[in-house]
Order: sequence, then C-alpha cells, then structure tokens
Amino acid sequence: FNEDLEQVGVLHYPYATMGEIFYPPAVSNGMVYIIPQGQANRKDLKCILQQDLATFDHRLYSLDQIAIYSPSASSGILFTVSNLNGNSFLSRIDPKTGKSETAVFENCYVSTVLACQDTVYVFSSQPSASTLHCIDPLTLKERRRIDLSHLGAGIFSAAVCGETLYFAPTETLSGGAPRAIGAYHLSSGTLDSIDCGQTAFHLLCAGNRLYLTHGNLVTGEGSLLSVYDPATGEQTMYDLGLWPAQIAVQDNSLYVLSRSGAAKFSLDTLQQQAQVSIPPAKHFYLSGIFANP
Repeated sequence: FNEDLEQVGVLHYPYATMGEIFYPPAVSNGMVYIIPQGQANRKDLKCILQQDLATFDHRLYSLDQIAIYSPSASSGILFTVSNLNGNSFLSRIDPKTGKSETAVFENCYVSTVLACQDTVYVFSSQPSASTLHCIDPLTLKERRRIDLSHLGAGIFSAAVCGETLYFAPTETLSGGAPRAIGAYHLSSGTLDSIDCGQTAFHLLCAGNRLYLTHGNLVTGEGSLLSVYDPATGEQTMYDLGLWPAQIAVQDNSLYVLSRSGAAKFSLDTLQQQAQVSIPPAKHFYLSGIFANP
C-alpha cells in the first residue's frame, strides 16, 4: 500500500503461519524479517524470511529451532526466540553469512526480545518471577538481570525512547491485569512504572513520544491508544474506532492494523485520514504491519 492506503502490489508466499499479532515484523537496514512458523499445530518450518524492501528479493535463513517467534534486528543482525520443554532459546543470526548462535535460558519462558544498539533486551518469566536480561549482542552472555516481578509478566512488547526502555506487562504474577508499563532507565539502571489506566499491549516510539495500544490481543476487544510524552509526563488517550492489533509509523502518520483492514491517522492529532478494507480469504488472517523507512 502507498501512504494513502491505496494498494499498489501483492506478493504470495507458500508458507503457513506467516507472522503473528503478538510480534510485528522486524525492519532493519532496508530489510523486513518475518517468521513463517509452518503448520499451526506443528510450527516446525525452522526458518526466517528476509524481504528486501527495495528489490523485493527474498531469502530464507535456516535455524534449527521450532516455534520461532519475536524477530528483532539491529545493526544488520537478527535475533529470534524459541522454546521447548520448559527452556527458551535466544538465537543470533548474521544475515551476511547465514551463521547462527544460540543461548539457552533454562526453566523459563522468554516472551520477547528487543535488539537495540549495543544490547539485546530479553524478557523472561517463571511462575514466581519476571526478569529483564541485558545481553551482549556479540557473545550472547548476560551482562545484567533486573527483577520485574512487582510490575508483572507476559511482556510481549518493548521500545527504547530516548534513554529509557519501556515495556508492557500484560498480566501480574497472580493473573491480574496490570495498569502500568515499566520504565528501565538505561543510564542509571533504575526502574520506574507509569500508570496508564489500563493494560497496554504494543509500544512504539516515534518523535520522542511513546504510543501504546490498549486493544486486547487475545480477545480482539478495545479501540484505545494512548500517547505518552516522556519529557512532560503527559499522557493522552484516544479512541481510534477500531481494534489496534498492531501499529507502525511512516513519516508523520500512524498506521493501524485491525481485524480486517488498516487505517491511517495523523501522528500529531490522531485524526483518521484514510482506511482500507483487507478482508482475509477463508482460513487466512491479518498477521502484521510494517512501514518501509
């Protein structure tokens, strides 16, 4: 689609479970990375798809893991996660060589990974604990770990805005619904929380502001999005009129993926500027949105 959500092309791939609502595609160095897991009841395709955003050439990277998820890329290096038999696996893939390395996180579930500059941030949970791991991107060795248990678990989205890493717990360790997002200050190593009024799901930083979706990713309910200004601490809530499954930013516009289409909003006013219907074919679903920088 172009900037006005007019369709300008289509590509078809013979892969099942191409991406998922919980994890947006990763964009880095002119490439987009999407994980086709394979048949939903097996998830054993063991690869990551790379799409060149200029030429549309694509390439598959093999990874000897099943149920791969949470792609994240920084400085041209790709990171993914998988889990099996109570252990989780963080994999590092160099697209230039195709070589991969994997680190094991024993007896925990890694919910998401965020690669940013010289650190890979990994969020994990156990029945009685929630943890942020700061990982060296070259060696995959842990530099530091921070206990997040008092803030919650089920962290599927994180974003760095300025000198702060923000993350969105979707449940407390007791199974409740948290109202706050976490804020880990990178320079001081201190931890704060920001009351959002309700649970946040996806986070995105643009123009030094933090955008938070509040639509429930499991039930497909809700239509709220809030904008948080770290400089002033001001938070403004907007009703988009549609379920925000995922969000992406291009220039001065916010694009929102919903159940059966997408919409364009002004990044400043959050007024809707365009909308398009993308009705999925039978047995298909909309699984991700991304913008070409």
